[in-house]
Amino acid sequence: MKHIKEEFGVMVMKNGKAWGQTYADGHSTEYGWMNPTDAPVRNPKYCTLPTDVVHENSHYIKELQTATVEAVVRVTTVEVV
Repeated sequence: MKHIKEEFGVMVMKNGKAWGQTYADGHSTEYGWMNPTDAPVRNPKYCTLPTDVVHENSHYIKELQTATVEAVVRVTTVEVV
């Protein structure tokens, strides 16, 4: 039996990495560049600029301004053996 999940949307990307949450322990959260397989697929309606993924006064703004928003399709396959 095989199960397939497709996700369509966009990712904020730079040098083959995608932007996402890299650490969270309940007290603090950090964001940064990560493997696209682990990064969130975002709704293109709400993410048209790389800086749309943070608030307007974020200290990540300068870093994100060097990135691009890329259309992606992520396909996850689970096969029961």
